[in-house]
Amino acid sequence: MTKLVHVCNLEELQPGDKLAITTDGENILVANIEGNVLAVSNICTHEYAELVNGFLIDDTITCPLHLSRFKLETGEVLNLPATKPLKTYKVLIQDSEVYIEI
Repeated sequence: MTKLVHVCNLEELQPGDKLAITTDGENILVANIEGNVLAVSNICTHEYAELVNGFLIDDTITCPLHLSRFKLETGEVLNLPATKPLKTYKVLIQDSEVYIEI
C-alpha cells in the first residue's frame, strides 16, 4: 500500500535546491533539478553519509564522504566506491505542493 507524504511547497524548493526529510523510518533526499523534482534515499549505499550534505551537480548527487556519484533520476551509481544504486521515490506535484509516494 502506498502513501503520499507532503514534502514542501514548490516555491520552497527552487531549481538547484535540495532538502532531506525523514518519514516512516526512511531518510529521503528531495532535489529540484531545473524544475524537475526528484527523490532518492538520502543515505549513501557505500557507507553512512547523508547525501543532502553532498554536491548537487546537474542531475547527480555526490557523496560528501567518499565522493561516489549517483544519478538522481534513476539512483544509478556513476563511480566507486559505491556499487549499489539508491532507492528512488515517485514525486507528485499537486497545486504547487510536493509529495513523495512511500
